[in-house]
Amino acid sequence: MHVRHLTTTVAAVAGLAVTLTACGGGDDSTSTTGGPLQLYTWVSSQSDREQWESFVSEAQKEDPDLDVTIEGPSFADYWTKVKTRLSGDDTPCLLTTQAARAQELSSLLMPLDDLVEKHDFDLSEVDPSMLEGMTVDDSLRAIPYDAEPVVLFYNADAFTAAGLTPPGPEYSRERFLADATALTTDDHKALAVTPGMFIPAAWATAGDASWLNGDGDLDLTNADFVAQLQDYFDLVAVEGIANPPNAADAADVAQQAFTSGDVDMLIEGPWMYGTFDEAADFTLGVTIVPSPSGRPHGMTAGSGFGIAANCDRPDDAFEAIVALTSTGVQESLAASRGIVPARAEALPAWAEGKAPGAADVVTALLGNATAQVTTPTWNQVETLMTQYSVEGYRGQRSAEEILRTIQDSVGG
Repeated sequence: MHVRHLTTTVAAVAGLAVTLTACGGGDDSTSTTGGPLQLYTWVSSQSDREQWESFVSEAQKEDPDLDVTIEGPSFADYWTKVKTRLSGDDTPCLLTTQAARAQELSSLLMPLDDLVEKHDFDLSEVDPSMLEGMTVDDSLRAIPYDAEPVVLFYNADAFTAAGLTPPGPEYSRERFLADATALTTDDHKALAVTPGMFIPAAWATAGDASWLNGDGDLDLTNADFVAQLQDYFDLVAVEGIANPPNAADAADVAQQAFTSGDVDMLIEGPWMYGTFDEAADFTLGVTIVPSPSGRPHGMTAGSGFGIAANCDRPDDAFEAIVALTSTGVQESLAASRGIVPARAEALPAWAEGKAPGAADVVTALLGNATAQVTTPTWNQVETLMTQYSVEGYRGQRSAEEILRTIQDSVGG
């Protein structure tokens, strides 16, 4: 998942020792032979902790013979501290990563292709976009446990009151703009936007544009991506269906505007469904990020488990990963914690408790999805986009000018 939700998808308690289980299948070796395996991951809130404990307890049902100790810093610190942690003594074998950060951590993550073949792990059961996101230099570096396509949340009651038909698994930009214009008044905007690159990237993906070139290098200034970003800026600067954000606005500013009814639509990850449904005093709707044709093209974000490049027990580590990403674990976490599972077989569990049609939207997006693959410079891209995008939303600078500035600053 993206930084704003992955911290709430899987988190660990530093120093907490737990018992995990390896999947039956594979060889007969277990970690009891060589002592506990260590998993290095991110630590966050009490909610994260409870979610991780649920993740672990479900994995324990697979095979009780594999011991794993859990440690790690906060999510914000993880991406720096993991590099230091792996350069010291007694380094962990298991790591977590996001698809969006797999490039950044590639030197730390062992290629898994041989282990996949050795343990007869069926990759065809895992979301292909997330496998793409976890692949670096043509080798798989992590097994994903979730596949979260960015969606458009909307206030279904507001649509009905305005005489508008609530959208489903298809939603064209022409119709979206007409709906948003109808919902916008002098003192009420239809849409909330946030600074940064994550949501504009999802908008561009829906428009079949990418921020990377064919070699996987950063290419923010290609004509297609520039046009998509300008289109998104113009929703505010030209169409007036949203207020421009402030650079200092955190994601929760737009989220609270949506759940309070101050705006009617918000593009976010499906991991927010439970939070929005609980907070909002209206019927929650879900549709695709609007595309020019109206057909879905999802941008998926998600995380997975990998093996440290210097791990001396890769078979044990892979057995643990198989357990943590099993269908049963994903079904349980989808139902109880709201993650969209990376295994399609587990997706019906996510539909439990959701509005009719929500799972159809997610399924449609996953049927034509592209992972949020980035570059090692992406943190700089996000930081600069957060700073400069405000000028784009206000019409003070064009998308081409802003993206050129960022590209020149960070390079490839």
